[in-house]
Amino acid sequence: MSEALFSAIPYVAAGAAVAGVARRLMARAPASVPTPWTSSGRAVLAGGVIVALNHLLGLLAPRVMQAFNASPGRLFTLEAVSLIGALLLAWGLVGLTLRRAREGQWRTAALLGLLFLQSCSGLYLAVALRWGSAWYVHVVVPYLRSVLAFQPDASLLAQAPFIVQLHTLSGMVVLALALFIRARPEHLAAPLLVTPREETAR
Repeated sequence: MSEALFSAIPYVAAGAAVAGVARRLMARAPASVPTPWTSSGRAVLAGGVIVALNHLLGLLAPRVMQAFNASPGRLFTLEAVSLIGALLLAWGLVGLTLRRAREGQWRTAALLGLLFLQSCSGLYLAVALRWGSAWYVHVVVPYLRSVLAFQPDASLLAQAPFIVQLHTLSGMVVLALALFIRARPEHLAAPLLVTPREETAR
């Protein structure tokens, strides 16, 4: 990939994320009676938290992650937990995507589908390029930190396999677009992660 993409995409995604946050703040969802979560919603929440914490730990405290991964046993444990989290996330996203498609919410279903594809690329990396938490701090984290410092440097990431580059850049775009997913469509009573009332009553 060209250096222009590595330099431009993060900031375009950040702009889209800001727009998504502003859109959410301006939208006012009506109050509703609490309803139970779907199994897909619980899977997305649990898997998303695990995956996010793994990525954030490497980004915010790379030396801590390096020290933790110095032990093969701890490295294996972290990789196993991360893989379980990614599987939960992917499984939950399938359920939510199909649910929104059945409800005719095609735009939301498409965005959820993109999130699912992103999680699948992460699963592929976990299997094909093992010990991702070890090389992540040496290859991807320096690039992400340079982006946050407004001095994007993709010299190391540019030498990584194409799937790593694609997963990194597409992840920024997909996460920004995810902010545009409507948690509560106007004509539906149930939020995204909970069971619709008509299903609960059955």
